[in-house]
Amino acid sequence: GFNGGSTPSVFTSQYSSDLARVCVNTTLSAAAGALTVILLAKVVSHVWDVAAVCNGVLAGLVGITASCVVVDPWAAIIIGVISGFVYMAAVKLEAKLKIDDPLDAFPVHGACGMWGVLAAGVFCRPEYTYNQVGSYGFIYGGDKGDLLGIQVIFLIIHFIWVGGLASILFIGMKRAGVLRVSAEVEEMGMDLSKHGGEAYFDLAPKSKAVA
Repeated sequence: GFNGGSTPSVFTSQYSSDLARVCVNTTLSAAAGALTVILLAKVVSHVWDVAAVCNGVLAGLVGITASCVVVDPWAAIIIGVISGFVYMAAVKLEAKLKIDDPLDAFPVHGACGMWGVLAAGVFCRPEYTYNQVGSYGFIYGGDKGDLLGIQVIFLIIHFIWVGGLASILFIGMKRAGVLRVSAEVEEMGMDLSKHGGEAYFDLAPKSKAVA
């Protein structure tokens, strides 16, 4: 899908083999993430949770994206399994911190995305690396197995850049009084109050839309 479609070309032997590896690794990681999350959800909640397996697929997809072209299939499976654990841990952490994230956006895209960046520094195969100085995953040893450190530096810079700009944006919105809707609208739900219809008919309270 999206990873294979990012391959620059399929008309050369290099890129065609890269495309095949990308598609295989992406599929394996997604499957491993799905199986891991649904099993963990079953252990925790004693229910075969369909929503959990869907997010497990997404966790595996996000986890493999950074390294899909530079790792072996066995590594893709490990990345997917760990993505499942990372997702579940992030879900529990958000619940403990009382963070409202109904779509599990941070566990899927934030936590698994960070793991995916680090995974490239762990499992990147020397023969597959695109790094201009030849760095690869530390599990392969050698004097160029320093890609993990590069990935950590990237994450630090990413946190500073995104965190800084987001803080400016959200603090400004809070000061302006537009960061949150009113308590009445929040209780009613944005679907009903802003769009005049209930997204979940069995769960939404029977209230009239706010004019």
